[in-house]
Amino acid sequence: MPSTPHDPDSGPGPAGGRANPRGLRAEQIVRAATTLFQEAGYRNVSIEQIGAAVGLTGPAVYRHFPGKHDILVQALLTQVDLVDELVREADEYGETPQAQLWRFLDRLGDQTANHDVSILWRREQRHLHPAQLADMRVYFAKFSDYIADKVAAVRPDLPAVDARLLGFAVLSLYSNTSVIRGTMPPAHVMQIQRAVARSIVDGELPAPGPDASPPAPATRRPADRHERILDAATDLFAERGFHDVRIDDIARAADISVATFYQQIPGKTEVLRAILVRAFEGILFLTTHALDGVEPRDALDVLISLHVRQSLGVHGRIIPIFTRDLVYLPEADQNALRAAQRAYIAEWAVAIRARSPELSESDAAGLTRAFIGVSGDVVQVPELRARPGISAALAALATAILQPADLLSDG
Repeated sequence: MPSTPHDPDSGPGPAGGRANPRGLRAEQIVRAATTLFQEAGYRNVSIEQIGAAVGLTGPAVYRHFPGKHDILVQALLTQVDLVDELVREADEYGETPQAQLWRFLDRLGDQTANHDVSILWRREQRHLHPAQLADMRVYFAKFSDYIADKVAAVRPDLPAVDARLLGFAVLSLYSNTSVIRGTMPPAHVMQIQRAVARSIVDGELPAPGPDASPPAPATRRPADRHERILDAATDLFAERGFHDVRIDDIARAADISVATFYQQIPGKTEVLRAILVRAFEGILFLTTHALDGVEPRDALDVLISLHVRQSLGVHGRIIPIFTRDLVYLPEADQNALRAAQRAYIAEWAVAIRARSPELSESDAAGLTRAFIGVSGDVVQVPELRARPGISAALAALATAILQPADLLSDG
């Protein structure tokens, strides 16, 4: 969820007080835990670490919360309350739908750029119980629809289905702030957010063509047992998250015994590493091959086409795994995979600057991360993925995100 817990020193909390039901100390625990969850991952943080961050012992934390899971739930509800407050303020003080939209987005941008914890929702949602996860997805859809309704009011001729996709893309943009940021200062992050958001809101999505069905991911089961393990694990990790998948789950899905699993691969962590390493090696190889002999100004179109095709195919399964589960690998593996990601993004930055040389390398990299994040979110939503003409729609979103007019004119 794209927001941050309320800072008690900045004024009153969200209306209704749900973000602080147990008092100031509980709110401090939630804020400290949120930071720890973001940096290390929910599974890698102990109650003792949370307590130490606020000057308490581990057992003392239990006087405020029954367990770590309850702290995670409260952290997410705090974020929901804050965004709800931003919606209320925008509707109260904005005189027109356009003014309301940009008041909301500017306030949301301030929260995500200066106090960003959006990765908490993106990475840790799988640890919620099914009913809680369903509730949180309802909240996300509610805020996405709020943006879509404002877009539709500003652009009354826009088809409702297009307004919904644009609204989702804008909310996804702000949810990806922690990914986009890099080393940019918050003020510049907000400038990029606003330029890209305006470009998305003003964007045109192509009408579906005569053959506009989205491509279906391949379902062929590999013949080799080692490959079947990686294929089955990829599906399971994407669906349920690394920590909620057991070795016997993978073995069953791969149609092998647990003993055979261990003959092929030492453990689950090695499976995760192999999946992510192979994914980045593969996309870097495909990128290098696709760009061979391409004129610099045409490179961006090639990259967009390749990325859209891969995202809607089997490679799309890797996106949520990298986003959520990278933190569960050893630090050396994390560093190596992030270096591979930077190499991939560098190709995009060069291609973007061939079209828009006024952009800095860091701006081009930030825009690339924004598009990868937004497109990754879109393809994970079944209704959006099944939209007729989704490939062309993603390509149009790519153009809007990667070359925002306001940012180019500021350059």
